[in-house]
Amino acid sequence: MNPILLLKLDLHVHTIYSYDGLITPKELIWQLRKKRLDGVAITDHDTIRGWAKFEKTLNKHGFIAIPGVEVSAKNAHILALNIKMRIPSGLEIDETIDLIHDDGGLAIAAHPVAVYRGWTRKLSGRFDAIEVVNASSFPFYFSTFFAKRLAARLKLPQVAGSDAHYYREVGAAYTIVKADGFSLDDVLQTIEKGKTIPRGKFIPLHIRLKREALILKRKLG
Repeated sequence: MNPILLLKLDLHVHTIYSYDGLITPKELIWQLRKKRLDGVAITDHDTIRGWAKFEKTLNKHGFIAIPGVEVSAKNAHILALNIKMRIPSGLEIDETIDLIHDDGGLAIAAHPVAVYRGWTRKLSGRFDAIEVVNASSFPFYFSTFFAKRLAARLKLPQVAGSDAHYYREVGAAYTIVKADGFSLDDVLQTIEKGKTIPRGKFIPLHIRLKREALILKRKLG
């Protein structure tokens, strides 16, 4: 019997291909090493344009690379993991979940109870997991507490992600995946089975302010 691997994965990361993202491949690798993470899910807003570039870099340096996107569904943001096609934004939650599943992906409810982002409505057991720890959510402890209660009520796996847009935020939250192997299939099957431990803390204010300043600078050109 193969030993169980405890893999540390940040399942919610935005890159320069998100309209508000700043992370380059080089910066991502640097931060993954610093935080001693085993891999990451690339989840840009409503696009998979950057996947090929980041996949190549992550694989080159021996990290687990999970293709994904953060889909802007109606009344919810959904992390679609292991998808290769673009999922249209603005669709109803159930329709979005159907498209994700049709493409062989996992549908995860992102930051479902973060107050300043609005409460996610119509959550159901059709999701494959709930993001219970999101390092960018405010108020952090309130959001985490009620997201965990929601996941327990729906009897769904619990995961965590940083929701990083700036490289220093990567790894502020992560999921420990108790997998049988290092492959993408092993990781996804383990998440689906709920063999996960969410971990993380709120991104420090000075790093968040740095992120916002850099995003504003980028928008102003």
